[in-house]
Order: sequence, then C-alpha cells, then structure tokens
Amino acid sequence: MDLVFEIGTEELPAGFQKPAVEWMSAELQKQLAEVGLPAGKVETYATPRRLALVASGIAESSPDVKKTLQGPPLKAAFGPDGKPTKAAEGFAKKAGVAVSELKTEGDRVVVDQLVKGTSAREALPAILTRLVRGIPCKKTMRWGNEELGFARPIHWIAAELDGKLIAVEFADVKSGTRTRGHRFHANEWLELPGATQYVSELRKAHVLTDWQERKDAVWKEVERAAREAGGEARPDDELLETVTGLVEEPTGVYGTFDGAFLELPPEVLISEMRGHQKYFAVQDASSKKLLPAFVAVSNTKVDDPAVSRRGYERVLRARLSDGKFFFDEDRKTPLAARNERLKRTVFLQGLGTQWERIERIRALALRLQATARVSTPELVAQAAEVLKSDLATGMVGEFPDLQGVMGREYALKEGLPREVADALFEHYLPRGAEDRLPGGDLGAIFGMADRLDQLAGIFGIGKEPTGTADPYGLRRAAISLLRLVLHKGWKLDLHQLFNTAAAAIPKARAETGERVWQFLLGRLQSYWSADFTTFEVQMALGRATGDLLDVKARLDALHALRGQSGLQEAAAAFKRIQNILSQAHEKGLAPMRYEPAALGEPAERELAAALERARGSIQPGSYARAFDALADLRAPLARFFEDVMVMVPDAAVRDNRLALLRQLHELFAPLADFSKLQVEKAG
Repeated sequence: MDLVFEIGTEELPAGFQKPAVEWMSAELQKQLAEVGLPAGKVETYATPRRLALVASGIAESSPDVKKTLQGPPLKAAFGPDGKPTKAAEGFAKKAGVAVSELKTEGDRVVVDQLVKGTSAREALPAILTRLVRGIPCKKTMRWGNEELGFARPIHWIAAELDGKLIAVEFADVKSGTRTRGHRFHANEWLELPGATQYVSELRKAHVLTDWQERKDAVWKEVERAAREAGGEARPDDELLETVTGLVEEPTGVYGTFDGAFLELPPEVLISEMRGHQKYFAVQDASSKKLLPAFVAVSNTKVDDPAVSRRGYERVLRARLSDGKFFFDEDRKTPLAARNERLKRTVFLQGLGTQWERIERIRALALRLQATARVSTPELVAQAAEVLKSDLATGMVGEFPDLQGVMGREYALKEGLPREVADALFEHYLPRGAEDRLPGGDLGAIFGMADRLDQLAGIFGIGKEPTGTADPYGLRRAAISLLRLVLHKGWKLDLHQLFNTAAAAIPKARAETGERVWQFLLGRLQSYWSADFTTFEVQMALGRATGDLLDVKARLDALHALRGQSGLQEAAAAFKRIQNILSQAHEKGLAPMRYEPAALGEPAERELAAALERARGSIQPGSYARAFDALADLRAPLARFFEDVMVMVPDAAVRDNRLALLRQLHELFAPLADFSKLQVEKAG
C-alpha cells in the first residue's frame, strides 16, 4: 500500500524544511515498524509551503503476535494455601485474562497473549497525528483561538492511503484529499496525486517538490541571469541551499549597482548581498573579480523583469550605502584606539572583559611562539594589540560575520605588517571541520591560543557541553584546535597548555585543565573515526601524551600493522601479561627485577633473550619498529605460556617469572593500551 501525506503551511523558514521531513521520515518508519507494518520506501519532499512524505510498500495489515507477559514473583502471586493474591488478580485483570489462565515460568507468574495484528488503515491516523504534533520546532506560532502551535500556521493536511482518506486532525485543520499548487501561478485546489504521480503532477502546478531538482533549477536560473549581466555567478552552495528553501519555482533576475561601491572590500559586498537580500554575486569569468551586478531569485515570474530589477536594486543600494558609510567612518579611528571599548565590554560573565581575554591570549601566543620557534615575539605582541579591535568597529557591529575580515582590511590600510594583518583574519580559521586552515604561522599561533583560552575559560566556569547542547561551540573549537596542531606539525604539550590556560582563568574550577584535556581526547576519537578503527584509536589514546604528533605517529603505526598475525597474537599475549600482573598486585606481589641465572625452563630463558633483543631495537618515537619488535615476541610468548606456570608455590621461582613479565610490560606498555585490543578472528 502507498501513503501520500502532506502538510500545507504558510511560508516555512528555509533551514527548517529538510530537517523536518527527515525527522518525519525516520519517525514514520519507526512507528510503522513498531506495529508490524514496515514501509518498503519513504521519500521526503519539502518546499516553503509544504512538508510531504510518500511511503510505498506498506503492508495491508500486521500479523498476529504471540507474547508472554511477565507477572509478579510466584511467592507474591499465590499464598501458602495456593490461592491467588491481589497481585495475581491485578496482573490477570491487566492482561485481560482469568486468574486460572496464569502460568508459572521459573519463579514468576506469566500469561500467554495473542496480540491481534492491526491494519495500516487503522494504525495510520494515530501515527500521522503524532507526526504533525511531534515535528521539532525551535519556535512555534499559534493562530486563531488554537492552543496548539506549529512552525507556521497550517492551511491544509492531505493524507491518502491507496487513494482513500486517512483522518488526521491538528488544531482547527482536518485532513482532506486535496493540495494546492504554486501560490501565484496555480493557486487553486487540486486532488492529491498518488505516490507515483506526486512529483510530476505538482510540477505541472508550478511546484518543484524534489529538493535537488529545485536546487538545480535555482542554480540554472542564477547562471542564466548572471550571463545576461555579462559575467558568471559566484559559487555559493550555502546561499544556494537557503534560496532553494525560499521558492517553489525559481526565476532569476539580474540587477546592477554603482561601480563606485567596488571600492569596498569584496567580502563586504558579498556579505551585503547574501546576508540580508539573499542575492548571488556576479564575477568576471576570467579574472574572478566582482562585477557591479547581482542575481536575485524570485518565486514569481513577472511579465516585465525590469520592474523586479528596480526593486531589488533599490534595496541593495541602501544597504551598500550603509556599508560605505561604516567603512569610511571606521578608518578614521585606528584599530588600537578601539581597545578602550573592549576594556568595557564583558566577554562572558566570569571570564572578564574582551581586553582581559586578549591579554590571556597574548600570553598563550607568546608561549606557543617560543615553543614552536616560528614568527617573532615582536610580531606576536603587535598582532595581540589589535587582534580583536575590529569588534568595536561599526562595520562588524552591523555585520558580525565580517569579524577578522575587517580587521585585516583596516590593518592593511593602517600600514601594519602583512603578517600581522593576515593573523587578524586567519586566527578565526578553521571555523569548522571542513573550513580552510591559516596560511601563516602567526595566524595559527593566535588561532590555537584563542581556542585554548575559550575551552579552558568556559570549562573553568562550569559551562561545558552537556548531551547535545553546546551553546558556546566548544566541540567545534576543539576540532579546530586539533586541525591546527596537526596541520602545523609543531611539537606541543597540549595537556600542559590547557593547565596553563586554566591557571589564568579567574576562579577556575579545580582540575579544569584535566577536564578539557579529556574532552579533547573524546573529540580526537570522533575526528579520527573516519580513517581508523575504534580500537586503533582507543589503543593509541589510552597512552596519549600531550603531544598530538606523537599520538598520531603511534596511531599510524598501529594502523599500518592492522591484521598482522604476529602483532595480533603478541598483543593478545600482552593482555594476558597485564591480567597476571594485576592479579599479582592484588596479592601484594610486585617484583621488579628478574635474575637471568635463576631462569630454569628453556621457554623462560628464550623469552628473556627475546626481551633483551627487543630492548636494544626500540628507539624513542619509532613506533613502527617497536610494534615490529612486539610482533617478534609472538613465538617465545606462546611457548612461555604453553610450557611455564607463573604462579607456582615456590616463591623465588614465581617472583622471578613475575619480574620477567613486568620487564616486558614496562617496555611495551607505553606503546598502546592493549586492554582495548579486539583480536580479529580468521574466517
């Protein structure tokens, strides 16, 4: 059976639509499976005016299911005389059976029940009603006298199973079997198309319901209009995704603006165009420089595009004029002179002012510079002086996404060194897991220092992430810090740096540095999960130092030897050594040195000789050679455990063997946490 379900609304926010239908799809499949009616396929469709699901292959009815219900303990269900107690009677009543039908299973009372299957037509009204009520909305609207809210007022609900109405009700709206076309080009009721015709029939009504089809159509229109303007559209997938959520059938219209505005930094122009107006910038096809033109995407085709063009141009002209005013006014005051305002601006309650934070970042940056031996202390001090001064400019106040961008621009206008100017912008990079990294060392130094202070500071005042909540973006900050360190390849003790950063935080909680370090290790496990197995990462992180390069070298060596039988078997034996030593420790036995002359069995002498050979071949930081040496111990370890009993009654023999194993443990334990090893089985 096929289900078509659509919620028609006022224009929905662009960013709400796809997550909403994805949630609806997952929830529908989950609830259908719970009643034994799994769907074969569920397709999602979202536009500004509708959220829709098309589910095919739903079973007509679910099978009967035999279930055994667990009741109270036997002693509680029946008294000494064998008569049922109130507990047994209550259980029987709840199960809908007579007390005589109760059975015993072990020490409990049970009853067998036959749960009758349900039809899809019976189950779907309640399921779809729960779907409408459950869609996650950050903000809801209410209309009329209704107490129920939704992201936007609902105008219609359409629901059909194999062409027949499914009753759904929300607020003052009852489901029907009709939908509507485009608000301006086909604004009339039409019968809800079936599952196989849903997309094509609504396309005829000027509604492109498929997101990717509509996105492709938007870009095609943008490219066409940009060519008419004499250039090409500047690629912007984020804006393209947003605009796709604003139209049901796109039409591109190009506009122009005064070429004098090209004196503004390109980032300002682009921010003005995309931020408020959702316009695409137009650039020269050869030089890639911006042209005094843009493309707007309309949801309505007009007879005379010039009418729309004038409206779009008028709105942008006002915005660009504002930008030009801020740009000219900002340059009248040097960046450093704006720091007085930062001294009066609170960064976050408990973490002081913006300027106090900059002072902490400055100290961390100087330490990083000295450790990495890049750039110079003088450049660090010069960059720190104006690092975040652009936060006090009119341009960044109006357009917060330009922080760093304007700092670099104004610094260059003032004649500050290029390296300093670039650092003002690059210390914000990367902004996420896929964003580009700083090109210069100074930007990387301040990027690390900024995030060290951010993480230590917010953890220090007890505002660390909980569950999925991360209001201060600490997970993103941690990933950015990891990427910076691994990209630059500087040998840094991040663990100690977190302790240093935490020590500068007023009234920071105890163990803040350690808590942030453990948080970072958790982010590392997530960051490396795409390229390494969980066990490889856990084994490497289990012996992690504060030097991420060292951890990465350890991880690479483990990964290169993955599946090698010698390493697998030797590591499994090493886990056994750990267990033996742990048990000995519990008994108060901890011998440290073994006597080679006291080793009587051939297998233990062979293991001791192999240990000494391994000791000579292992060099600090050479993990590949170390793991090779461990793999070479496979045979002597196997013979040792086959021929030798460690915990023998003779205390001298026992302690000597324990000491031999301890020496092995001390040599190889720093390599990895072998307790995390999962031995791979052949076949």
